Amino acid sequence: MEERTEVDILATELEVDLKDRYGLMVSSAALWRELGYASYEAFRKAKQRGRIEVPLFDVPNRRGSFALSKEVATWIARQRCAAATDKTM
Repeated sequence: MEERTEVDILATELEVDLKDRYGLMVSSAALWRELGYASYEAFRKAKQRGRIEVPLFDVPNRRGSFALSKEVATWIARQRCAAATDKTM
């Protein structure tokens, strides 16, 4: 059996929380906060410049962009674990 990594464990916990709050998809209205942007405008500019590291997609007849809760959770977990690794070096 494959051992789960710290990133996997944290990502699973975060995914449950994000799904409880937003469902399977996180809209750009909430996504900017979850990804740590100071404002929606900062998120919008980062998106325009191609600097959002989570895959975004559009949904027909819906405003804004969306990301899967699972992918947002994985990104957050990777950022956290990378920061913890950097501090121990």
